[in-house]
Amino acid sequence: MNSSHSKPPLATIFALSAAALAYEVLLVRLFSIIHWHHFAFMVISIALLGYGASGSMITVFQHGLLKRYQGVLVFNAVMFGVSAIACFIAVQQMPFNSLEILWNTNQWQRLFMSYLLLTLPFFFVANAIALTMTRYHERIALIYGVDLIGAGIGAVTILLLLQFFPPDAVLRIVSVLGILAGLLAVYQLSWLGRMLVSLLLALVTVIILFAPADWIELRLSEFKGLEQVLLINGTKHLQRQSSAISQIDVIESTEIPLRNAPGMSLMSPSGTPDQLAVFSDGDEMTTIDNYDGSRSRAYLDYMSSALPYHLHAAPENVLVLGSSTGSELLQATLHHADRIDAVETETLLTRLITEDYADYFGWQQISDRIRFHTISPRGYTAATDQNYDIVIIGLPGSSSGGAAGVHELATSYDFTVEALQRYLDLLKPGGLLSITLWTSTPPRDNLRLFATVADALRNNGIEHPDKNIAWIRSWNTATLVIKNGALSTTDTQRVRDFATARAFDLAWLPDITEDEVNRYQLLQQPIFFLAAKSLLSNNAHDFVNNYKYNIYAVSDDNPYFSNSFKWSSLPELLRISGGGGIAMIGVGYPTLLFTLVQAMVAAAVLILLPLAFIKRNGSSTPARRRNIVVYFVCLGLAFLFIELAFIQKFTLILSQPLYAVAITLCAFLIFSGLGSLYVQHKIAAQQLHRVPQLLTRAVALIVTITLLYLIALPYLTDDIMAQSEPIRIATAVLLAAPLAFVMGMPFPLGLAATRHTDPQLMPWAWGINGCASVLSAILAILLAIEIGFSGVMLSAILLYTLAWLSQPALKS
Repeated sequence: MNSSHSKPPLATIFALSAAALAYEVLLVRLFSIIHWHHFAFMVISIALLGYGASGSMITVFQHGLLKRYQGVLVFNAVMFGVSAIACFIAVQQMPFNSLEILWNTNQWQRLFMSYLLLTLPFFFVANAIALTMTRYHERIALIYGVDLIGAGIGAVTILLLLQFFPPDAVLRIVSVLGILAGLLAVYQLSWLGRMLVSLLLALVTVIILFAPADWIELRLSEFKGLEQVLLINGTKHLQRQSSAISQIDVIESTEIPLRNAPGMSLMSPSGTPDQLAVFSDGDEMTTIDNYDGSRSRAYLDYMSSALPYHLHAAPENVLVLGSSTGSELLQATLHHADRIDAVETETLLTRLITEDYADYFGWQQISDRIRFHTISPRGYTAATDQNYDIVIIGLPGSSSGGAAGVHELATSYDFTVEALQRYLDLLKPGGLLSITLWTSTPPRDNLRLFATVADALRNNGIEHPDKNIAWIRSWNTATLVIKNGALSTTDTQRVRDFATARAFDLAWLPDITEDEVNRYQLLQQPIFFLAAKSLLSNNAHDFVNNYKYNIYAVSDDNPYFSNSFKWSSLPELLRISGGGGIAMIGVGYPTLLFTLVQAMVAAAVLILLPLAFIKRNGSSTPARRRNIVVYFVCLGLAFLFIELAFIQKFTLILSQPLYAVAITLCAFLIFSGLGSLYVQHKIAAQQLHRVPQLLTRAVALIVTITLLYLIALPYLTDDIMAQSEPIRIATAVLLAAPLAFVMGMPFPLGLAATRHTDPQLMPWAWGINGCASVLSAILAILLAIEIGFSGVMLSAILLYTLAWLSQPALKS
């Protein structure tokens, strides 16, 4: 080997890994905007099959590829950059509609084509890394460590880029990073034609950076709320802003006025004012009301969410969790709230009403009573020692895909038992917690909320929770009010008066009778009342078990509030498919299952196909191959199980999902990379006899640390959330560091052992791990929905143990 080639191209591997991880996170944002969250996650899961496909290809063609290593490395680096943007453009050309996925087989085909296209960029990156490991096999742990550290840096880099640039511009930047990795490969490997190639790569870079904007302009699903509103005559797109967590669009309608007042009674003496529509990621519509201090706000008193202000007049202080674009703030000031704490995670929404459209909203008329807090509801409630007369949970924006179940796979820590217990703890004696949700047919989320509230009250020591709850229903919302103390006769009469004057239906009061319910918005049966009565009785468990949808109380360990899928109801819903049964299933969970089946088939093909060529070589025994499969499948599954579980735990601690993703990935990948570098040091100088001992220690530490976290984290979470943001981030990194460090050891140890006994199987082992990672990303969600994130981490412990049991064959 030429001396100039004696060192692996670590800079190229670092840059490629950073770009690939950045591209992966970017795709989540891009497809969350274009479609919805569930589709974005599916694309990323399947795209990782590129790593599996790469391992299979290199296993078969490794000798020819190694002979042309320098050119192949540059080619793959450049092709990542080109395909990252080209494949996204191609996917956008396909008329895919995720809402039709349950009944239109054409959508499955288009989804599959999207998978194939988005696999290509990851395939090229994986080729470069796996081929480098194969060529420089004596430095596997070093290369793997640099790969992980680069990916960790990419996780933080993409977060910063998305904070300052729109997503389509970031796509150009990430693509160029791949081209730059190719340039690094050209110079580091001293390729003879580097000047000519450099000029060519510079030309490609210019094309990517200055390609017409409409080539990569985000084309949202025609069924998203933003696209539907823009079809109305006279609508104008006033503003678009983006951050790392959302894209905000402001729309004005000059001909047909926008009217948005969730749950407003038809008995209202006044209509809504002029409004601007605000969309988050093209959906979740809220509005900015036009208020100048003199316009009537009476309509706000005729919404179901106004109920708590009729039980507690002129409150001294109010907490609004999820203040969004300010409707709840106007409602609180209308009812003479003296001081209002407004909690909102997205600063762009707050800026709309306090800066960009402050005059339109009438900010100066109410600003002296409002203090904003940019943090999640759970983060704020963990940190504050303030008590309130009224706590309001802001109504989520209306979603055009909500009824189709597009949010089933999204986690929410705002409506768990633990969250509700904390909200209740913030109430003064006689204080009120008010939660308003959209209604659906059949009822799901509202019944689940009621079940969760009942559990929270019982956990707080309330012996008779039925005495503390009032529940009313409008034509499209339901408002649940919980009092810190029993509702008095005066309270219940006020609820009745409020509901009667507005033609709202009573759903629950401590002294309610069945003839009082279901009077105005008629349902086939008074399901809200019947559910409340059952959920507050000793038969609550039977009612939940027998209901057609999943309405179990939600916990921090299983925070899938919007997931109502129930296996036992599936046959019945399929039988009535002609009557709309399929639409009642929801697209999220079935799409996840279909994706898992696709991934399993693809993984099986990619794992088994190279065996035909390996067998021809005749240098590997069936027992060794079997143990290699078990070992690397277990590692691929277990690593992501723990990583994804920590992302969810850190979402709660860091108060922001995307920050949790970035910090978790950064910490896990960098410290895993350091663990791999430690392994490289320990097994240097051909000390492969140390592999079994190092693996045993690593697995023992992984099991021990994971068990400690499972026991301790629930008790530490509230204390961590109460700290400042820098301390919370530092704590998250410190928590991840020791576990990630030892988790970075088993994979390079296994590759080193495989290289020693069966060197031709090393790329195959890399591919097996990649295929397992795809399955892991999907299985982790399925398991979390069924057994919680603690169950996912326990499953990871079992998988690491199984990997350890399979390792004796690796050392033979």
